[in-house]
Amino acid sequence: MHVELRDIRKRFGAVVANDGASVTLEPGSVLALLGENGAGKSTLMKVLYGYDRADSGDILLDGRKVSIGSPRDAMGLGIGMVFQQFSLVPALTVRENLLLADPRTPWRLAGRRDALGRLAVLAPDIAPEVPVRRLSVGQMQMVELAKALNLDARVLILDEPTSVLTPEEAKRLWATIRALAGEGRSVVMITHKLEDVTACADRVAVMRAGRVVDQREARAASAEALTRLMMGEERPREPHVNPLAPEAPVRVRLRGIAARAEGGAIRKVDLELRRGEVLGIAGVSGNGQQVLADAVTGLLPLEDGQVEIDGRTAQAAGSPQPARPDTGYIPERPLANAIAPELDLETNLALKRIRDMPFFPPRETKAAARALLKRFDVRPADPALPAAALSGGNLQKLVSARELCADPAFVVACYPTMGLDVAAAAMIYERLFEHAARGASVLWISEDIDDLLRHSHRIAVMYKGRIAGQVETAAASRHQLGMLMAGEGAGEALAHV
Repeated sequence: MHVELRDIRKRFGAVVANDGASVTLEPGSVLALLGENGAGKSTLMKVLYGYDRADSGDILLDGRKVSIGSPRDAMGLGIGMVFQQFSLVPALTVRENLLLADPRTPWRLAGRRDALGRLAVLAPDIAPEVPVRRLSVGQMQMVELAKALNLDARVLILDEPTSVLTPEEAKRLWATIRALAGEGRSVVMITHKLEDVTACADRVAVMRAGRVVDQREARAASAEALTRLMMGEERPREPHVNPLAPEAPVRVRLRGIAARAEGGAIRKVDLELRRGEVLGIAGVSGNGQQVLADAVTGLLPLEDGQVEIDGRTAQAAGSPQPARPDTGYIPERPLANAIAPELDLETNLALKRIRDMPFFPPRETKAAARALLKRFDVRPADPALPAAALSGGNLQKLVSARELCADPAFVVACYPTMGLDVAAAAMIYERLFEHAARGASVLWISEDIDDLLRHSHRIAVMYKGRIAGQVETAAASRHQLGMLMAGEGAGEALAHV
């Protein structure tokens, strides 16, 4: 199906999301829609999907002008979209989620076979009777893809599909996307990652400030040229981490902590973080990183051990405590764990002190919220806007703004730059490292080994819920970390600490 969007304009109040944007989708082709967070990429594709109505402009399918007033209209025309924030029901099984999305009577036997048939091709390792909450993020993505393909989507829109995937999951998704294009489908990848372009795109369109500023063949697009088109001439500066003072005292201690959640557990985790230290936590996804983050911040009860901050017990087994004001937590999935989507940005920024807020906040409170939104480059920086209106990257920046604004003693950052473009990621790192420079201890969980080697003082590797080893970054290598992530070489690594 040949798709053309012409001169699409869309405003949200005073904010211009699309400003005369035009783009073309070809059958059997993968288009990478590239741009910074807030450039208007998702809004443009939501217009095509009928989720948002354009203020003006035209949509043409195979040369015929159409009106798409809702996602149901779009699906009827063969257009499907997988959003950055998944729409699966965690308590239901994979089979039930697929049937729930099928407009036909769900209990028809033919419908059941059809629903599972596409999933069996995309991801044969996913059992239909498993509850969705037990799936990895990459598996959830495949279920969402199956939902769209079950509706015979000829145009498939994927919103930031690799932002939450491990490198291996991303490679599998790229292969799937190429296979779908080989079937004659038009695939749009909304992304800010240049590696998505080089891995599987045929064409690339770049958006900036609501406009499509360039369209070209992917093979003719250099990384330098695309970066310049996305960001203009201004490039973000490299984040800087201050050296750790040799005499810096221990500020945070994890003493033999153990905790469990569905699908994961940690056992006998002992760590010390010094004042001003950035301690990176590496490991293959699913080895206890998320449980560790939730346990040390009080979201999960400890089964054993305790967490100490400045010599005082912050969390202890048998006496769960609420999140402390001296601890900042940037979780892996902000929309699920850190945001009230229907509340405005000002209220979301104040959630940690909501009990002390007046019923009618003074004007100065709104001005302070606006200043904080601008400092963390949340777009649009409108305190009255509901959080649900933000893109995934801007939600991440919103949570970072709230958790880092109060000068916490202990910061837990779980994939803090997930879904962010280059400039936004550099800004978040800069803010984290500013807190470390002022004396905070930062526990930074990431699967990006290069970033951990570049910016952390020390790296601890998790394997099967335990600390497999710790290494000083100056003495660490990718090979050594890889061995630890595979469960080998723990004794040698501990000797370096």
